[in-house]
Amino acid sequence: MPALTAPLELRRALRPLQRYRPAAPPLRRTLDEVATVELSARAGGLIIPVFRGVSRADALLQFVMDASSSMRVWERLFAELQQILGQLGVFRDVRVRYLHQGPDGAPAVSRSPDPAAAPLSSADRLSDPTGRRVTVVVSDCAGPLWHSGHAHRLLHQLGRQAPTAVLQPLPQRMWNRTRLPVTYGVLSRGEGPAGAVLKVGGDAATASAAQRPGTLAVPVLPPVAGALGAWARLLSGTGAGRISGAVAWVRADQQPTPAAGAGDRLSSFQLVSRFRSAASPVAGQLAVYLAAAPLHLPVMQLVQRAMLPDSGPSELAEVLLSGLLIRSKEGGADDEPWYEFADGVQEALLGPLGREEAVLVLKHCSAYIEQRFGRGGPNFPALALARLGDARHTPPFPRGTLDEDEPPGDDEGEEAEDRRVPHPFAEVAARVLERFVPLPEQFVPAAAPPLNAAVESARELLAQFESDGMVQDLIDAVQLLRGATEREEPAAFDPRLWAEFARCLLRLWEVQGGGELLSEAERAAERAAAHPRAVREQAVLARVLHVAAADRRRGDKRGALELLRRADRAYTVACAAPGLDPAEALRLTLERVRALEAQWRLGGDTALLQGAIGMLEEFADARPDQEHRPPGLPLAHGRTLLRLSGATGDTEQAQLYAGQAARSLREALAPGGHTVSGRARILLDLVDALLLSGEGLDEAWTLVEQSLATVHDERLLASLRIRAGRIRVARYERAGDAPRPADLDEAAEYFALATRGTVRDSRAHADLLAEWGATLLTRAQLSDGADCTGAAVRVLRDCRTETVAGTARQAERLLMLGKALMLRHRVTEDRGDLREAEHLFWLAAQEARDPLTAARCWLELGRSHLDAHRLLHRPARLDDAAGAFRDAAEAARTAETEPENPRQFLEAVELRAAAHHWRGTAYEEAGRPRAAREAYRAARTEWRRLPDGGGGTARLTSDRLAELER
Repeated sequence: MPALTAPLELRRALRPLQRYRPAAPPLRRTLDEVATVELSARAGGLIIPVFRGVSRADALLQFVMDASSSMRVWERLFAELQQILGQLGVFRDVRVRYLHQGPDGAPAVSRSPDPAAAPLSSADRLSDPTGRRVTVVVSDCAGPLWHSGHAHRLLHQLGRQAPTAVLQPLPQRMWNRTRLPVTYGVLSRGEGPAGAVLKVGGDAATASAAQRPGTLAVPVLPPVAGALGAWARLLSGTGAGRISGAVAWVRADQQPTPAAGAGDRLSSFQLVSRFRSAASPVAGQLAVYLAAAPLHLPVMQLVQRAMLPDSGPSELAEVLLSGLLIRSKEGGADDEPWYEFADGVQEALLGPLGREEAVLVLKHCSAYIEQRFGRGGPNFPALALARLGDARHTPPFPRGTLDEDEPPGDDEGEEAEDRRVPHPFAEVAARVLERFVPLPEQFVPAAAPPLNAAVESARELLAQFESDGMVQDLIDAVQLLRGATEREEPAAFDPRLWAEFARCLLRLWEVQGGGELLSEAERAAERAAAHPRAVREQAVLARVLHVAAADRRRGDKRGALELLRRADRAYTVACAAPGLDPAEALRLTLERVRALEAQWRLGGDTALLQGAIGMLEEFADARPDQEHRPPGLPLAHGRTLLRLSGATGDTEQAQLYAGQAARSLREALAPGGHTVSGRARILLDLVDALLLSGEGLDEAWTLVEQSLATVHDERLLASLRIRAGRIRVARYERAGDAPRPADLDEAAEYFALATRGTVRDSRAHADLLAEWGATLLTRAQLSDGADCTGAAVRVLRDCRTETVAGTARQAERLLMLGKALMLRHRVTEDRGDLREAEHLFWLAAQEARDPLTAARCWLELGRSHLDAHRLLHRPARLDDAAGAFRDAAEAARTAETEPENPRQFLEAVELRAAAHHWRGTAYEEAGRPRAAREAYRAARTEWRRLPDGGGGTARLTSDRLAELER
């Protein structure tokens, strides 16, 4: 849901800023025709031009967001305000920055909310002695920079130079509980750069604060139209000149807040009591619900929307700033923050929670796990529901590690394959389980049964758990085997006992998590495999090491790789065991293939995938009878070939692998017995293989069309519609001289339908929007595609909003949005689209991580500067265009020296030639024929390096060069 309920009212309220003029001299000047005529007439016919400054849209806006952890709940508010301010057309540029605490504790700024995603710079870069920069800081004033006083000193520094304000998203009743308390008074414009230093009058407290030497008043604004409109009128001088508002007083020598001593720490009861006495009723109820949920920010927001749909970010912010939570040291896989309750707080909050509410909270957490980790993932809240209600047990192995019979959806790859559900999900479920259905004490057998009896009893308990889903059966099996191993005599060592103990420990770890269980399972498996006659026990060790590597890969990549190498060696020994059952041999081979694929994802060595394919083909050759060949064999073979095709840089080789993958996947799809969803997932892989192979589009379309009529699961339907759209796009691209625009229209319709079944705010949704927007952009570039420009801009703008800042995809998506805006500008001649496109191209060039993308961005920026010159008749834009084309040529030269494949090399040469050609055009329009000739000659040299000689653009270069030389 949007954070701002009335964006149009905010936009209207901020319109008075159009009359704001900075105190610095204007940067731009224009000819004053009337004054020139009058002065020239008095001069007796001598022409004396008179210029006047143009101060409209001469100011810059610095929109700064405090990047402390509690501000994550306000990211959508920040993005929506950024969009509103950028569309006002008031400022020459809107610069978005994020305020971090640097390694030395001092404030630092970057272009990303993640300090590791973009380099940090000193906060002094926000200063502007000329007074042209208006600064708005969005902060709840509760982060570490406010505790240390650095934020106050930064505000004092900026407020002395130009207008500065703090936008406080918290409710006003909480403002004086933050580190930036406010007073209320009457504000009026004062002296200084455009009234940057405000005059404040009001009650005695306000007057005494204003009289303190060295203090500076900074307006504090809520994100509502009335307050922002009054501030805009005061800044532009269009109102009555006096407004009532809140101000904070900052000093250049602001002292840090004293740290709380040991005697100031409150007990859990005091913390909860203080929170309930000051918090709103909705925030108090939200804290109770969150006590039964993992404190992962997306999950907390999900629980809030589900249990309290009428609440907003302010109630969640109350909980985050209540003192009940502390930031966890372990970060999430998607860089979202994790929190923990202070000691004893969770138990105090769980008191008012009813059984039905606990079941409902865990149910919503279960839905989040299904959306984020896939339906095959270990549904830990469902395990608690098995004791509270009617949930069933989960598959024995988590998605992305072992026993993965079905691939993930459209977000395949490293992240999808390693979707290990974090342990806090299991820990929270266990605590809620203990509260509502207390677990019995640890099982201690009265008399030690014989070892074989212990193993048999444990296997029966494990089978009982797999049948009924009762966690206590699994706990009893572990305790039984643990007691048997502790009483084992050294002379009676039995590797089967230790292998079964490791297997049950691993299963229990999958249910409730915990590093100690996994470490204990690893020790037990190593002891079982260390026996001289232990061969089959190597399979248990390999499985435990494989799972341990998947659990460790987030924080220790090198350690995970070493565990996977050890697992591969153990799999090799286990697969060579004599008398191995064919089904067991196939299972071990498939597990070994997944371990090799995990090594490839961590290390990037495609030889591991080739080795896995070789093992599968060797296993198949040992069973020449295809009718009795295990059905899982061609499926694994096809999927591994598909991964190898996507990882191969050589286009021809990738198509060859994809064709082989398609043949194996057809074989896997042929036998019956598949569920509707299972068949659909195999079909998705087959369609992907057909698309990559460049053949079989008709076959792919038939398969997708048939599945669309039988599948009813929303996620699978979305995946099928995405493939249908891709098939239509591929048909258009491979049509040769007779492409059908209708294919692009149908593809866009399928992508639009697919968005309904894709979870919003997920990476998959942003990727889908990018694919949809690219299709609309291609359609809009056709001669009859003017009607599609608006839709392309709208979809790509949403894609930009949902793309995480600082990621590798951001530059490409900014580039596409800029192209769409330029297309709409050429249709509607809207100057706002032209200005926004120029800004987006420049921003994309700055954010680009590879030189080839940077070259495309600089080239489009130069062309937009040329369009601006032709529309506005400003010679300075030609210099800007020439500089952008020069940067494009340099970036293309860098890409040419470091190509990943021959196709990228040719593209870099073509981009460099085009950059020189357009640079020659800019020089020619600027009246610089010599520079234009040199640029055209450089372009001709680059065109000749291409196999086709460059085509029509190369001929245009030669024609322009010949004309200039004549």
